Amino acid sequence: MKSLAASFLLFLLALTVFDAGFRVDPGQLAVVSSPITGTRNNIGPGIHLKWPLLDRVQRVPLRVLLQPELRYSSRDGRELVQSPWVLARVSDAARYANASGTNPGVPRDRLATALQSSAVPALREQTFAQTLADRGQTVWANTAVADAAAREVGLVIEDRGVASVGMPADSASAKTIQSGMRAIQDEVVARARVDAQAQLKAATAQTDSERIELLATARKSADARRAEGDLEAARIYAEVAAEDPSAAAFDRAAMAYRRARLAGKPVSLDDPAFQALRYQH
Repeated sequence: MKSLAASFLLFLLALTVFDAGFRVDPGQLAVVSSPITGTRNNIGPGIHLKWPLLDRVQRVPLRVLLQPELRYSSRDGRELVQSPWVLARVSDAARYANASGTNPGVPRDRLATALQSSAVPALREQTFAQTLADRGQTVWANTAVADAAAREVGLVIEDRGVASVGMPADSASAKTIQSGMRAIQDEVVARARVDAQAQLKAATAQTDSERIELLATARKSADARRAEGDLEAARIYAEVAAEDPSAAAFDRAAMAYRRARLAGKPVSLDDPAFQALRYQH
């Protein structure tokens, strides 16, 4: 029993020592809520002590980037969306942690509400072309409203601007434009396919023509070589016949005899064509 109690006390001591300190990284601030010492705010980077198992530590970034969206209709009936942004420094970590602890989007939504009331009425008086040329100046014409909204959530705005101006993707105008663009893309793709098929047919026809021309050239060359061979054979045969007429006569008779037998014709050595064979026989 004593051993179990000692083990429990040892575990409790280790947990207490482990939970007695906390670390804040560079680029962070911390808030410590303690039932003993109250709230310690804006604790900077480093290793710090707290009451173990009692104090609650919340860490927040030192700087945050907020980018709300402003939706409205321009004077010429365009549905538009602007994306202003602010780079803000956390000046009150407790207030910022309280605002963003349950929902990180609360600071952004607060800023969007402020800009919606201060900037959108003036934006609605602009045409789409004027809005593009304005480059976000109307959004930040009244910075006091945005600064006040930022202070409510523990922020100080250090820099601001507008990221983009355009039409929201779910607007009727955007859908019409997207539909037109898709139709143009489909037409371009269809035309490209037709052109590709025509080029393929032309290439196939050219290949067939080249093949026919190549075969004709080969046949012509073969015929020429065959003719040259026949002429050479006739020349050699004439030379042999001149030197030995009886041998030439025998060769002619033998060839005639072989052709007749191959053709299935009756053969008789009494035939004048085979006189030389009958003589030799």
